[in-house]
Amino acid sequence: MRSTIFRAAGVAGALAAGLLVSACQQEAAAPPIIVQAPSALEQGMTALRMGDYARAAAWCRQAAGEVAASPQAFACLGDAELGMGNRAGAEAAWLAYLDRVPNDVPRRHALARFYMQDGRYPQAQNQLDRVSQMGLGTAETFFLVAEIFRVQGQCQPALGSYQQSLRLDASYAPSHEGMQRAQREICPRMPAPAPRPRVQDRMTGGGAVLRPGQW
Repeated sequence: MRSTIFRAAGVAGALAAGLLVSACQQEAAAPPIIVQAPSALEQGMTALRMGDYARAAAWCRQAAGEVAASPQAFACLGDAELGMGNRAGAEAAWLAYLDRVPNDVPRRHALARFYMQDGRYPQAQNQLDRVSQMGLGTAETFFLVAEIFRVQGQCQPALGSYQQSLRLDASYAPSHEGMQRAQREICPRMPAPAPRPRVQDRMTGGGAVLRPGQW
């Protein structure tokens, strides 16, 4: 009886030991948990949102230099350069982005406004022409074209572009305001008609009354 108990205890112990070894082996075989570090672009975008433009530029420049770099890295770099006041760097980065994403209309509009701020109207017009050539023109596109004409004092082209903008979106307020401003500031008004000369039906002279035909 006692030997039977001992044998049972031995079997139980062996089973427990086997289970323990199996558990240890499974733990050893479990793959390690790897925490993926943020990419250079992700770190650059985070810094950009925080307004840390120098750090954003450093990370986004690194991202732009990667093999098969994301186009967004160039947009991020341009925004960071502009935040630091480096307009030439911003322009170069944005142009590199648009080479990769040519149909990004909001970014082309932003670049056109950038050129307009510098008084570089031909470059701004080129960006807007690209939008139109791709068939992606919006009310804002033609509003910006009209603004280029307006600031250069070209009345009829400005009015025509404002009208094209309003044909695409009749409620686009900037074009309504721009048209009124152009009409007020640069468009010549029709001169008021000259008053007609007043003809008297009688004249007096030397005390005598002169009637028409006696003058």
